[in-house]
Amino acid sequence: MRKFNVKIIAFGIILATGYAAHTWLRPPFWETDKPLVAGSAPIKLLDDLDTDNLSSGWKERVFFRITPTQYQMTEEDGAPALRCTTHSSASILARDTDIALSDLPILSWQWKVTLPIKSTVDEDLEDGDDHPLRFYLQFSNEAGEAKSAEIIWSNRIFAPGDYKIIGTFHHLVANGLDENVGVWHDQSVDLRKLYRDIGGTGTPRLQVLGFFCDSDNTGANSDGFFREIVLSFAE
Repeated sequence: MRKFNVKIIAFGIILATGYAAHTWLRPPFWETDKPLVAGSAPIKLLDDLDTDNLSSGWKERVFFRITPTQYQMTEEDGAPALRCTTHSSASILARDTDIALSDLPILSWQWKVTLPIKSTVDEDLEDGDDHPLRFYLQFSNEAGEAKSAEIIWSNRIFAPGDYKIIGTFHHLVANGLDENVGVWHDQSVDLRKLYRDIGGTGTPRLQVLGFFCDSDNTGANSDGFFREIVLSFAE
């Protein structure tokens, strides 16, 4: 997904094109008066998501001249699920969070792709950087240093555990490929390791957790589902 890099310099804002623009998707845009915080039990991310009427704590980032992704809470195979549908489209639906990774370091979920991205453009290039299902995450440490990453469903190239890197931006591949389409997959990631892998230092907090499903670069269509998204304690 092509975006713009926004940097505030003195009294002006300079807009520069480039993939590094992931870094401008940070608070205060995502900041709300109801961040998701850790408690005494695991957190189920979708429990308070109403896609017809977003509650405080949820926001959607849309991009200029790009049709937004269709995010819809529905039922799939007898259970609540978030359906993510694209038609040459892109947007980010995300939850404001304020969670120390030491408290809830494990992100687990189930996902199913029903219509994969079909494109001849390599997904490791910016022009091919579309994925039917992916998470968007943003971290910060005690010094205020921000790090972002994505967890993706690979289209054709990568194996689970690989990192796709465009510029300096890291995408952790959790699953993918056509042979895995059409069935639910159970996944989990230790966010502490992810944070270290992308160069994070200090004591990290998860500040944003959401979805970034897109097909605007390739002009393709895609469809898939997330369910049972949980932040939990380490075993």
